[in-house]
Amino acid sequence: MSAPEPLLTVVVCTHGRPNDLRRCLASIALLDDPVEAIVVDSASDPPCADVVVPFRARYIREDEPGLSIARNTALRAASCGLVAFVDDDTELEPDWARRILAPFSDPRVGCVGGTCVARFATTRPAWLSDRLLQYAGITHFGQQARLSTTTADLPFGANLCVRRDAVLAAGGFPETLGRIGTDLLSGEESALMVSLRRDGWLIWLQPDAVVHHHVSAERCAGDYYWRRLWWQGISRARGGPTVGITARLLIAAPVRLALWALTRDRFYLYRTAETVGYLREAARS
Repeated sequence: MSAPEPLLTVVVCTHGRPNDLRRCLASIALLDDPVEAIVVDSASDPPCADVVVPFRARYIREDEPGLSIARNTALRAASCGLVAFVDDDTELEPDWARRILAPFSDPRVGCVGGTCVARFATTRPAWLSDRLLQYAGITHFGQQARLSTTTADLPFGANLCVRRDAVLAAGGFPETLGRIGTDLLSGEESALMVSLRRDGWLIWLQPDAVVHHHVSAERCAGDYYWRRLWWQGISRARGGPTVGITARLLIAAPVRLALWALTRDRFYLYRTAETVGYLREAARS
């Protein structure tokens, strides 16, 4: 008896996290529906091929580091017209595949994002608000399925499914953005989705397509959010600094400091690092 045709391709790009990858692949193996699984090993040292073998996933080695490069490699290799990306530190709910696929019954939908629920490796600090957790890859867009209509509510790449042909036509994930090694460069997913919208595709939020996103001890420490927001600013500058963005960030910095002084909500404090990172990178470029 032949194996059922996969509903979609599920891509896991990984760099040097074999234990996380093993948990992620185990959850993919337990999905209720058939999928094609691809692991792109983004310059891990040592390579993670041995981790992949027991899970019958396709293994691709990409020696040039960079998350966007790895994702584009996977897009070209995928067998299915719908390609999902999940982070290697996620675990998928068993019904995830059918949930993330459902909105594609509308041919106008080019991209669907699901929910990323926090799974903490350590005790969550009292200061770590839901708004800050968005910078650790935890979604905060509610329980109602709906269109994403602004850049503020775009889904996250830790739980994302796209039409392969639409993304390739848009040029793929921009390789000047996205994680490279330990650098927290970001913005590639947002840039891609803005391009898809420009091409006429709809972006959909599907909250019942759930993955559990590992929040490591590192991401429960203040230093991480200083670095994450600093790199957020660098990412915005590399996406193309403009007078409007520069003015907004300059105005926002003292306002955020004042709000932090009033509320002691570190969300406002850490976001000042975004302004500094942006200005530094804009000046360099």
